[in-house]
Amino acid sequence: MKLSALWLLVLRISLANGQQTYSEMSTIDLFGNRNPIFNYMPNPGHIDPSLLDQREKYTDLREEEGWWHLFPYGPLYNDANLLNKPHHDRQIDFDFDFPFYGFRFNYTMIYPNGLLAFSDPEFIQPPYTFPNPRWPEQRDASFIAAFYADQIFQFVGERGISNVWYRIIFRPRAFETFDEWGSPLMDSRDEHSSMFHTARDRYEKKTWGRVEDTYLLDNITMAIREGIIGANGFRADYAVIVTWERMAYGGAPKVTQVNRYEEAKRWTNTYQVVLATDEIRSYVMFNYAHINWTSSNTAGALQGRGGLQSAMAGFNGGNGTGWTPLPYSGEGRVIKLKEFSNVGIPGRWLFRVDEEIIRGGCSNESIGYLTTAPIAATMIGGVYVNVSGPCLRGGDVVKVIFDEYQVDCVRLNMHRAQCVLPVNRMYKTGLVNVKMSRDGGQSYPYVGTFYLLQPALASPAVKLIDNPREVHNNWRSANATRLRLEWAPYNLTNDVNAMINIKLMGYWEDTDDHVFEEIGTIAERTSNDGSYEFDPRTLARTSMLFDSWRRYSFGAVRISISDTDESTGVFWSKLTPFGWYFRDVWEYEYGRDWALELCQDWFDYDGKRVNFAMDLEPFLPCPCTLDQAFLDLGRYMPLFGCDVDGDASCEYNKGAQHCVMSVAATWTGAGQVCCYDFEGWLMHSDDYENAAHLRFFSPGTAMRAHPMGSYPFKRPPYVPSMSNFHTDIMAYEKCCKWAGACEFYFWRRQTSGCQEYIPPVAGIAYGDPHFVTYDGTRYTFQGKGYYILTMSKDPRHDFHVQIRMEQPPKTDWNQEVHASVITGVAARENQSDIVQVFARKEFRRWRYRMDVVVNGHYRFFDTPELKMQRFRGVTIRSPERNHNQSEIHVMFDSGAGIRVAEAHGVLSVMTLLPPDFNETFANYRGASYPGGTDEDDWYGQASSAQQEFIRTVSLSQPSTLQYVAGGQRFITVGLLGTFNGNHLDDLMAPDGHITIVNHPPTEQDNINAYKFGSRWRVDGSRHKLLFQDDVKPIYNPLQFGDDRRYDPVHDPYRLQYNASLVFTLDEVRVACQNVYECEYDYFLTGRREIAMNTLEVQSKLIELKHKGSQRIQSCGALLVAPGAVKYPPGNNYLDGVTVTFTCKPEYFIHGSAQRTCVNGSWTPGWHVWCRYRSVEIGLKWMTGILSSVAILLFITAIFFGCYMRRIALHPETGITFRKPQHSSMSTIVSSSPLPHKEPLRSSSTTGLNHIDAKRSSVPAPSILRHTRWPFRAYETST
Repeated sequence: MKLSALWLLVLRISLANGQQTYSEMSTIDLFGNRNPIFNYMPNPGHIDPSLLDQREKYTDLREEEGWWHLFPYGPLYNDANLLNKPHHDRQIDFDFDFPFYGFRFNYTMIYPNGLLAFSDPEFIQPPYTFPNPRWPEQRDASFIAAFYADQIFQFVGERGISNVWYRIIFRPRAFETFDEWGSPLMDSRDEHSSMFHTARDRYEKKTWGRVEDTYLLDNITMAIREGIIGANGFRADYAVIVTWERMAYGGAPKVTQVNRYEEAKRWTNTYQVVLATDEIRSYVMFNYAHINWTSSNTAGALQGRGGLQSAMAGFNGGNGTGWTPLPYSGEGRVIKLKEFSNVGIPGRWLFRVDEEIIRGGCSNESIGYLTTAPIAATMIGGVYVNVSGPCLRGGDVVKVIFDEYQVDCVRLNMHRAQCVLPVNRMYKTGLVNVKMSRDGGQSYPYVGTFYLLQPALASPAVKLIDNPREVHNNWRSANATRLRLEWAPYNLTNDVNAMINIKLMGYWEDTDDHVFEEIGTIAERTSNDGSYEFDPRTLARTSMLFDSWRRYSFGAVRISISDTDESTGVFWSKLTPFGWYFRDVWEYEYGRDWALELCQDWFDYDGKRVNFAMDLEPFLPCPCTLDQAFLDLGRYMPLFGCDVDGDASCEYNKGAQHCVMSVAATWTGAGQVCCYDFEGWLMHSDDYENAAHLRFFSPGTAMRAHPMGSYPFKRPPYVPSMSNFHTDIMAYEKCCKWAGACEFYFWRRQTSGCQEYIPPVAGIAYGDPHFVTYDGTRYTFQGKGYYILTMSKDPRHDFHVQIRMEQPPKTDWNQEVHASVITGVAARENQSDIVQVFARKEFRRWRYRMDVVVNGHYRFFDTPELKMQRFRGVTIRSPERNHNQSEIHVMFDSGAGIRVAEAHGVLSVMTLLPPDFNETFANYRGASYPGGTDEDDWYGQASSAQQEFIRTVSLSQPSTLQYVAGGQRFITVGLLGTFNGNHLDDLMAPDGHITIVNHPPTEQDNINAYKFGSRWRVDGSRHKLLFQDDVKPIYNPLQFGDDRRYDPVHDPYRLQYNASLVFTLDEVRVACQNVYECEYDYFLTGRREIAMNTLEVQSKLIELKHKGSQRIQSCGALLVAPGAVKYPPGNNYLDGVTVTFTCKPEYFIHGSAQRTCVNGSWTPGWHVWCRYRSVEIGLKWMTGILSSVAILLFITAIFFGCYMRRIALHPETGITFRKPQHSSMSTIVSSSPLPHKEPLRSSSTTGLNHIDAKRSSVPAPSILRHTRWPFRAYETST
């Protein structure tokens, strides 16, 4: 007892003086702001073997040999151990998920042989080969091999010195220990009770082999973050530490003498494996402390060395997935694992293992691959990028080339350098090459890839916060009085005292140049607090770029560290208008109508540029309906920010349910945008009325610059995001939002009609597998191997789509499935990158359902900024709400598209081809039906039209038009049929022979279809295989290339063996609703889930094909004038629809109130327009008055005209008015007697002077002659 007490006292003193306790260690948070500190005990020397029990129980077992790079283990840390028995293993349950090689495990089996297995391995005599080449006939286990060899527990006398220690470490969750105010949830009297966990659950985490240890997890986290790039956001929530201590090789002699303890230790191995995960990312760390032997007697070794094969170290995915070895694995040099490292600590090796095995640290190879973190960043640049590849010495000069721009990098440690992406130079998007040099740029032996994001998709490091309670206080408003921005301060710098600058970077372009430069300042030398709030009206304009208000109206907010150059990283916001910054200047320069002036300036300038719509509308008209837009995924994709299956906020397209934009741009860089209302009809800009209308109606418009940019990218208007914001988005902001005069914008940016739109044609392959050709023929083909799904070749298109077809797993009654399913798709067009899509193995689908490989590189689409990725000649996207990569859209620049979806390990493929793939002049002269019994059997069942077609083609001459015959014309052919609008020649073989089948098919139809499909097999002789060799079949690689035992079943209704004991025919028919394809898959695979998926996919895709491929005639938009109302509000411009126009109550209608669309043309009529009723009534009164006046004036004009005509004809009869004289009539008469005759007057003379011509010769009566008149009626000349 005295000896034990003395021993404990010495231990406690040494622990207090030599090693820091966990409570004294500093911890790290989720962002790694604090670093844990390793402070190890000194080695007190060797221990007397008689005190081994006390050593194990009360001391840190690392101290005897100084193995301080191992993590703590042993009884002192609550480790459990395996029994010291040969071939004894132990399964432990994690209580968490550990992702490994795409699989996910919640348990492991610990073997004394240096193995952590996730399934029972098959122990055989060395040498081993991984993965097992005989899988699935033999087992291929998933395991992590630290030092896989036959090992035994060593004894010194009767005392064992070998152990296998293990423990699981948990991180206590916040709600288990503290409430939301930071107070403890439990006191000492209730430490085992919790509303979230039972007492047993909490107790198990504090027993042997299961502990809660936050500080140890923090130390593991720090080691991982320092050892592998890309792990800065990782925090180990769970860990498993397994330590093999002093294990002897299999066949080693037992040490019987106690005094030979030191000698026995020299022939043992000690090593450790650490598993760490947050249940999403997983890391494995190997720590080799003491390696003295390399192989066992069972491997043919002599005294632990040599033999057929040395110990294996590495990762085996299992089920034929793959094997990734550590350096020296299986070699005699495996002993070097304790001497070297990939993270700078001898004996330590670090890897990321959740999806792929990614090596941490660095490599001493002369050439190799480099890794970047992050893997993608905005093309604007200024982002920190860590690179890792070769091991870096202290004097190395590191340079990295991103695309074509070289940057100087800073060496951080042996396995990491830090670079800053070039700022304001890399104006392109997509995958670019990265090269690394450590000799100052003389050579670049390490290569890799990096993805450049367009600014609109990149996740902004500076968040521009809009105030939802005060609508005007948002960054798009020109009337903002309070704006706020936020950022993560410690991602910019770890210096808590650093000062930062917040600047405005403006963008401007004209037809041949673009500028992105600093134009103003928000704050200078302000603290790095993570947020900043300001009043735009109080900003000083002294630092504003001279005359910047004339050119700049938008840009980005940049945050950078003060007093630094461009070698340091910066933070960027998203692109935003600067109306709140320039408003005062604009108002001073332009007056109160500054917004309208800006709009009109844009209107005038844009009108002088090239009319991009002339090239856009003929080639990219809008789809007429939403169903057509959904189907045409080769030419159109969802618009960012207005996606019915994603972000449906539609900030710039209010009233739209969904918007699409063209995948490719025209040669002028223009792009098409089409929006659809909640009825599914195309929204037109001609329906716009006034500024208030924008709250619920803002249609899609053609854009001068495509939102994604286009080749050559680096000059206007092809710059991704920025050109579109400059030419289109800011025009909308100025005219529609600021000026309220959106008619200017819609005049220049009208919605393209759909009169010229021709929908694509769809071919479908799904299920077991079933095919629907482009022209509608349906058949089933159970091929196995690689086949041409479709191909087309002409001067513009060299398009190939290939599929991989495999036998699915055995049925539930252990019978081979005599059918196949599609498990892979590969496609390429012209010189584009090759795209491959594969279904994943069973149990590897928990996170990703499919693998996407582009030119040999695995690509993932699980983050928002990488949902859409562009490559050479092809764009790939995953729907925004699809987070498990179960649906992929492949879109080629020609407009061809492929939709690939996965369910239960089976792929369904829909191929979309635009009209220019159609061989409209197909000649069938060379098509001859294969003779023999096949033709005779079919001919009796064929319709008269089919029989006539066969007679025609059988009497024709050999073809010179088929692609395979080397003729002058090329057609689209393959398993999806010929694309020419004629279903009779759909099943055309490469030699021109045609097969015709019926649906539902007979057994003979299926046999004929099988013969047809077999001729489209890719054997490498005529067509190049697009699939790469290292991606193996997922089900049975041994049978994939062996057709000797493959005999497909052509009649699914023949239940074989024990199938009738599992399900009945009635059960299948009820479940499948009498659908042939569903019943076929149910019978052949024996799996209900595959049959139900076939039923669902068939219904969905065929309905989509039917609705979306119908061509709809449209008459084009009818302009809706201000005040007019249209009925019905949707479907206004399609064939057969009558549009009725009315006016609002305060208006009066003019024009034709009804127009009908007939065969693409409107019935004759006048344009409808509306006028205010008050104006209308006033105009009517005015019209009445003016009409009356006009009538009077008309009568007067006639009278005056007649008189003037009389004067012109008889000037002698002109009337002269004279003042009467005072002489008497008699005097006048006597002195001037009347003539005997008067001259004859014109008949046109009117009034009192008119006298009949007959009476003119009669002398006037005496009463008239002697009457006194007040005036002389007329007088004649003397």
